[in-house]
Amino acid sequence: METKPRKSIWPAVERAFVLLLSALFLLIGWRVCRYQPTDAVEEECETATVVEVVDRYEQSVVEGSATEVIIFRARMTSGEYDGQVLEMQQTIEPMVLPKPDPVAEGDRILVLDAYQMGLDTEYQWIYGGQNRIPGMIWLAAAFLLLVVVIGRWKGAATVIALLITFAALFCVYIPAILTGRNVYASTIVVSLFVILSSLALLGGLNRKTLCAVAGNSGGVAVAGVLALIVNSALKITGILDTEYTFLMMLSGDVSIDLRGVVWGGILIGSLGAIMDVSMSITSAMYELSFEVGGPGGTKRMIAAGMNIGRDAIGTMTNTLILAYLGGSMAVVLLFTAYNRNPLMMLNFEMIVVEVVQAIVGSIGILFSVPITVLLAAWLFRGNMKAEAGAELPR
Repeated sequence: METKPRKSIWPAVERAFVLLLSALFLLIGWRVCRYQPTDAVEEECETATVVEVVDRYEQSVVEGSATEVIIFRARMTSGEYDGQVLEMQQTIEPMVLPKPDPVAEGDRILVLDAYQMGLDTEYQWIYGGQNRIPGMIWLAAAFLLLVVVIGRWKGAATVIALLITFAALFCVYIPAILTGRNVYASTIVVSLFVILSSLALLGGLNRKTLCAVAGNSGGVAVAGVLALIVNSALKITGILDTEYTFLMMLSGDVSIDLRGVVWGGILIGSLGAIMDVSMSITSAMYELSFEVGGPGGTKRMIAAGMNIGRDAIGTMTNTLILAYLGGSMAVVLLFTAYNRNPLMMLNFEMIVVEVVQAIVGSIGILFSVPITVLLAAWLFRGNMKAEAGAELPR
């Protein structure tokens, strides 16, 4: 009677070790780079659910323009008045954008304390916006559940790696920039941490992970150097839109390097696509290494790996370009609508940076392919059969 082979506990130990190191990095990074906002606007914001609309009327402000006022009752779902039904007010100004939809029964909303804000109004609580957080939580939960159900333990590792990546960006990287630390050094450190932690959690501590890490790091390094050169050659100022202007106006002694922020955005934006390509090629070549053998086995592996990489290049390059174009669609539409001269439009710094991001990220993918293929062929050569047709244990 055959017995099932016992599973090794080493993969679990390896991932626990990676999690421990990741937690230490995040904790130390958060303590070192902790950012305390100095110009925070103190607004008491609570959540509520609309019970009923009491009244609705218009107030004339100027001739031909009227402000819509809606009086409604809502049950507070947070704060000091949690559970109480209070009367509130929503004001829809004709000249203020974006114009919110009128509240309706059952709406989950945010409400602001008008008295605390110093507003002269009859009602203490006023409409502050739709509460979209519950919907986003449900959507994110459904996504994470599908990842775990379909991917099983790999899916669970993916979820953990994703959470660690978000923590690295929002608890270490962004605070590091806001506290005036070197943007370039911060980007490199966080990028390497994301690469190492994500791939180690997904693949374990082995040759496959080492190969994927090296290919990913090589592609990102090429993208980083190229982005520096291109930013300098195109004389990128770093002031792309109003958000970048506001960064310059932050109070305090901290001076944020906007060019560095643009450079960091290019690297962070290309990181995921390069990681995908390097890991896909590594996994494919690892499996292929057990099937080839005899004279010329390494050459066949390299040729097969390059073919796999060429297919990945086509899809991931499209992915990057379409992602950046989709993210700036409104800007492209506005520039096209208000400026018929394509020469001027293509020289707007915002458009230039979007194009640079897509091209530099794609070049990073291009370089990650041969780096990963050559390293994989060398690392996995021990898996190859001594002769064509011979069998090696997995």
